[in-house]
Amino acid sequence: MSRVRLVGVGPGHPGLATVQAVEAIKEADIIRCCDGCGAALLHMAPALADIAPFESADEIVRFARAGRNVTVLFPGNPYAFSTGSQIAEKLERADVDFDSVPGLIVELAAPVMSGIPLTIEGRAASIGFGLVKGAETIVLRLASGWWESGISTLMADGRTPETPAALILNPGQPGQHRVSAPLGELARKAATYGLRGDALLVLGPGVEMSDRLDTLAKRPLHGRRVLITRARHQVDPFRRELVDLGAAVIEIPTIEIRPMPTDERVRGAFANLNRTALVIFASANAVDIFFRMLLETGRDARALHPSKLCAIGQETAQSLEARGLRPELVTSEYTAEGLAKALEGWEMAGMRVLVPRAEVARDALPSLLANRGAEVEILPVYRAMCPAAAGDSLLRLFNAEGVDVITFTSSSTVVNFVRAFPDDRLPAILGDAEVACMGPVTADTARKLGLQVSIVAREYTTHGLVQAIAEAAVKK
Repeated sequence: MSRVRLVGVGPGHPGLATVQAVEAIKEADIIRCCDGCGAALLHMAPALADIAPFESADEIVRFARAGRNVTVLFPGNPYAFSTGSQIAEKLERADVDFDSVPGLIVELAAPVMSGIPLTIEGRAASIGFGLVKGAETIVLRLASGWWESGISTLMADGRTPETPAALILNPGQPGQHRVSAPLGELARKAATYGLRGDALLVLGPGVEMSDRLDTLAKRPLHGRRVLITRARHQVDPFRRELVDLGAAVIEIPTIEIRPMPTDERVRGAFANLNRTALVIFASANAVDIFFRMLLETGRDARALHPSKLCAIGQETAQSLEARGLRPELVTSEYTAEGLAKALEGWEMAGMRVLVPRAEVARDALPSLLANRGAEVEILPVYRAMCPAAAGDSLLRLFNAEGVDVITFTSSSTVVNFVRAFPDDRLPAILGDAEVACMGPVTADTARKLGLQVSIVAREYTTHGLVQAIAEAAVKK
């Protein structure tokens, strides 16, 4: 039976979405995004979900009648400062069952994130949203270019120039920024910082407490715009750590993982596991898909009992450990020469070696290990593709605001990123953005493709990359 849900995702900060909103995204076949709801929660969608901008209620009706589970995402709350009620009326007239999932609105969330109490016992007991008279605290949305007009209107309504006030830029986002000043001086102070864009204007006694209570502004990556190019299904822990340190995160995956079919070649490799002495997992994706294939063929982790395990990268090792398997060897990033060197102390003569990894061009590993007497089988278990929309999204981003830091977690993410831009324009388009890489092999790929690498993680995990970015920011 089909299900349609109109879901408020909150103000944009992924941590402020409700449990119901997350469940609606995880269970959807079809996801349609209204303007302003962003992409912060889309990594939670099923891998095969149809995700696109919202077009019309008629489209939602067609999906529902076809038996699909549809989730429509709205910024904030679907029934507050949004078009959710109009869409709900159309669904009701079409006799389509639907549910509405409320979300936190930005007027309530953003001031609290910037340390501004909206009510204070004995000083402020009422809140007004918009141009409301008589409220002790006012929260007013102002579009770009209308800041001074909004301030002038409030003073014309009786607010004095000395009223404590704040402008909040990127309200409700992890990288929101607060500027506080008396109301009469606020526009001039914001202009001295070169600030622009949509904002919330907050007036009231709580503004005077914000310098002490604004914990967001004290985080090391506060105000820094960080681009994540990692695959959508792997982005969550990485994004969460960056957000916790105050970064404004932009997600444009330049890699998409597509599992290979569980065909005769895969079944043949599995049939030979009982005589395979060493399995080298080239990535966490290879682990995930390899074990999915094992289950599809009626096997499980016990099939690896005769084999020693090698993990390339700490995240790959962690993926194995999550399945109760501890690798005998953990190396850094994948190169044939580096891996062969890591295995120097191993007796390879007569050893059968299996390497589940991405479908990529042949490398020197089989011949290097064969020279030591090993029999090596490379088993492609997935393709690493570039998402179709990545190029246009990157061009729009860097032709507009750009970012402060670009992160790369693998060589594939770098290659696909660079291909999105004209060769002769790449340095100019990126401007002052710093390039941060998860390890030296990825950094070498970036340099060979013309990028200047500023940050390289010492620990080859996303946690290590976040720490390296934070350390670099503190030194500025």
